[in-house]
Amino acid sequence: VGDYEFFNKPFGLLHWMEHGDHMGVDPDTNQVFRHDTIIILLDPDQMLMRPITGTFQSSNTIFRGGPKDMGYNIDTERTYKENESSFIVRHGRPLSQEFGFGDSWLKFAEVAGKDSPATKVTPTEARRSYSVDPPYIATALDMHAIAQKWVEFVPLVHSLFPELMAEMYAFSIASAHLELPHQLVGSLMISDTNTDSGEGWKLIDDLPANNICNFAMNKMGDDSHTKLPSLLHFCQRYGVGDRAFFAKKKLPTDFFSCESPLIEEPSMDIGSGKYLYRKPPFLDTTVTYSATIEKREAFVICSMTGFLNQAALFFKRKHCGGSKINVKQEISMHDLPE
Repeated sequence: VGDYEFFNKPFGLLHWMEHGDHMGVDPDTNQVFRHDTIIILLDPDQMLMRPITGTFQSSNTIFRGGPKDMGYNIDTERTYKENESSFIVRHGRPLSQEFGFGDSWLKFAEVAGKDSPATKVTPTEARRSYSVDPPYIATALDMHAIAQKWVEFVPLVHSLFPELMAEMYAFSIASAHLELPHQLVGSLMISDTNTDSGEGWKLIDDLPANNICNFAMNKMGDDSHTKLPSLLHFCQRYGVGDRAFFAKKKLPTDFFSCESPLIEEPSMDIGSGKYLYRKPPFLDTTVTYSATIEKREAFVICSMTGFLNQAALFFKRKHCGGSKINVKQEISMHDLPE
């Protein structure tokens, strides 16, 4: 198949659905036994902040859609196909977070065959129903059908487009080939702090700025009432001021060990509007911010510091036995080598 590391998403999903605990396929029908179960596929660099279910209400969810004669998506309180204020994931109607590649996957749709329904999708419909990113949410019946085609199509897409997102394009093609349009949502995930539509940053922007770091690092797990996106996709580099910084690839590989220290906490006033800049590590430059961007960057840094330190403490208490547990907050993400 090849050594593209993200082949593990389609192949891993299919293997788990067919061979995982409590899963499996009926040999007579080639359908999964638990076909009504809701399957949610995340990326490994996505952190849960709120539960995800198969039911979505406009009071907590930003649907993406708009008038059918418009070629782009807008925030809306109504679903695209049914024009309803709620959406339930069911057979034939999956739901996913919107992603910004639009209709660019269409150029590879013929991997599904020249007569495939995927080749007949219009650019508008490609953006409205198939421009998707994890979390992918579908019934097990639909997700298994998608996974089978995803595994078939992804090597073909990668041979034509040997770059990042090949597996995402293949997922869109598989869904379109099976005529399984997704309801797109713009509030399930946050990632790029410079994005104003298609991600759930409005929910973060509405939080008080003067307490954003303390809330993200220490209070978020105990507060089930504040509206937040379900996921933090920490795939960017984030920084505030001179030293507050987070980048996933800089985390030491032995972080989850008895001996490793924890991450040092940032100043609690980042995100308050006091630091309208960042100084990236090892670069003699300064990036200026608006107060909104500073607040968003601070939310991610403080969230990830809290998440990782809590996870590390859980690991140490469960697995370190009588050995001395290192709980010193000494890891400076800013100073770690690239």
